[in-house]
Amino acid sequence: MTIVLPIATVQPDFESIISDVQEGLVPEDSFWFSSYKTGEPSVHGKVRLTLDEIDRNLVRYGGEGGVQFQHKGERKFVGSCQALNLQPTKFAVPKKVFSDPLPQAQKTPAVYRRIQAFDVAPDGSQFAAGYEDGSVVIVPTSPSDPSIYTTSKPHLNTITSLNFFPSSKVILTSSMDFSLSIIPAEHPASASQSPIKVNPARTFKGHTRAVTSTGIISRGRTILSSSKDGTIRIWDVPSGSQIRSMGVKGYTPILAMATGEKGEGAYAQPPDGEDKGIPVPQDAREVETEDKVVFCATYDGSIQAFDLGSKLSVFRTDPARGSPALQSIAYSSSSNLLATGSVQGVVTVYDTRSLSNALVSFTRNSASIEDLKFVAPISDSAQAGLAIATEDGLPYIAGVRPEGPFVEAELVGTDCEAVRCVRVRGDSGDVWTAGDDGVVRQYDRVVW
Repeated sequence: MTIVLPIATVQPDFESIISDVQEGLVPEDSFWFSSYKTGEPSVHGKVRLTLDEIDRNLVRYGGEGGVQFQHKGERKFVGSCQALNLQPTKFAVPKKVFSDPLPQAQKTPAVYRRIQAFDVAPDGSQFAAGYEDGSVVIVPTSPSDPSIYTTSKPHLNTITSLNFFPSSKVILTSSMDFSLSIIPAEHPASASQSPIKVNPARTFKGHTRAVTSTGIISRGRTILSSSKDGTIRIWDVPSGSQIRSMGVKGYTPILAMATGEKGEGAYAQPPDGEDKGIPVPQDAREVETEDKVVFCATYDGSIQAFDLGSKLSVFRTDPARGSPALQSIAYSSSSNLLATGSVQGVVTVYDTRSLSNALVSFTRNSASIEDLKFVAPISDSAQAGLAIATEDGLPYIAGVRPEGPFVEAELVGTDCEAVRCVRVRGDSGDVWTAGDDGVVRQYDRVVW
């Protein structure tokens, strides 16, 4: 059974309205707050703001039309709607917003600045955004001058994935042009030297259709790629050569890939579909692949997992009924959880120690799940959190718990334009989003 979760949305500029009332520019004002749940009537209410007549630093919030709203502190808001059983839900507001750095004059009508791929450096010093024309822009996260940035055009067509190496100084890219590349991530010394234009240091070719995802093993001497040609390929970075290719059943197009260490107890009981073949010896060029696993999300809705140590398929599901393609996949070895997102808006979570049966499936509407990443849960009751990017422009954080999933926080700021990418920085827990509006948003880890 797929559980339906509610959606809470708020007027995109609601913070500005609150600020106007707080500063006394207007004595009162309002903004809209709506709640939706598939199969039930929508609720469209208003939040009325009034400046207290005695304490002029106090703004009073009043809900109208069946909604309630509270201000809990700096960038901390909570909304609820009793009619749709929407429990108090956090609204996470971006702490930093990065607009597209390229001057308007450099944007041609044929090249929309929609971000198709994104990653943030492990040390948090910079991020990279990839576009439909095959270009990549690298932006410092705390520049003294916002016009400082680096550009590269390593591909002929749409960038499909970006991954910083652990050093935060090099980026792995992939594209619909069938190739991967490695580009340096350098900062201009000053605005007068911006932008620096960098060329690929290495290019990898071998796939026969669009590359959809990439992965970096350990320190980065070995990398992975998945493709619509139905293969996972292992590459040697120093030589730029392919080490091995592994094909999913029927060479079904792979739309997303997730990799990591085998969690404790994973595959303790051989799941259905285990490959009974002969393990393949490690290639001398491989570095630290023996304890890794890679999960593939495919066009026919199936999941297939490969043990990178043996190069054998260790798990495979049957194609989903109706073949709803799996657009995204995430893996957390520490919690033994795997999550997939479909083009029909369904998120499914599995325990990797017992993959044959899903723990839970949930949805909010039929908008495609473009990307998802595991994040530390906000509430004590949740086993794990999932940051979810959606095609309807309503990204959110879901909590996964034994009694059922729930919405932990709405990531507000976009205005109904698709969010294609979501990233979580491990040390800070900050959540980053990017998508069709060409804007990158950084959210604090929501712990309140």
